[in-house]
Amino acid sequence: MSQPTPLITDSAIQAAKWLKEGQLLAYPTESVWGIGCDPYDQAAVQRILDIKQRPQAKGMIVVTDSVSRLPPLLASLDDVQRQQVIDSWQTDDSRDEQHNRQAHTWLLPIPQPLASTVPLWITGQHQTIAVRVISHPTVRQLCQQMVSEQNPFGLLVSTSCNRSGQTPASTFEAAYAYFEEQIGYLQGDTLGYTLPSQIRDATTGWLFVSGQERCRRFFCYLFALLNMFSIV
Repeated sequence: MSQPTPLITDSAIQAAKWLKEGQLLAYPTESVWGIGCDPYDQAAVQRILDIKQRPQAKGMIVVTDSVSRLPPLLASLDDVQRQQVIDSWQTDDSRDEQHNRQAHTWLLPIPQPLASTVPLWITGQHQTIAVRVISHPTVRQLCQQMVSEQNPFGLLVSTSCNRSGQTPASTFEAAYAYFEEQIGYLQGDTLGYTLPSQIRDATTGWLFVSGQERCRRFFCYLFALLNMFSIV
């Protein structure tokens, strides 16, 4: 019996076709590999939730290619809040070393005119949508290909590419080892960011820290205390 042919491409156009057919796709992001799908395809989103063992209530992060697509989603913010979000998504490779940069995801309040068009399986139990303008050029091309009447913002689901409880994949080989022929793959390298992705509430400025980052901070704090008392 022949083995299924894995869906692997370096073409954003081909990858977008797979997504529109309901496929899941692994792809490189700023720091690790992500796994995503068409956010308006409920069945595809549910497949991601199932393989990640993630409750729908938590909601999902979506990415797009340009802030120029997002004015309707930024409409509920005041001028200061809106500018802070926009500034965080500006890319300037001459200003910062790539490895010192950080991806920024914002929880945006959903404007009332859009309330019926943003899928509940993306927002989960929240009244916000988690959005990031992605810096990765190949994934930007992919998001451009996802623009449609149903998806005017060119959104793509983005969650870390790993099984529940496992380390996110940082290479194509690691991503493939997790899911093999279950999903498709858009080949490429990450941008090499080493700082963890940051998630903030756009209206309050509150920073949400992942469990992994909380552990890292705890051990850094513990080491500092031990060092202070010359225990290490």
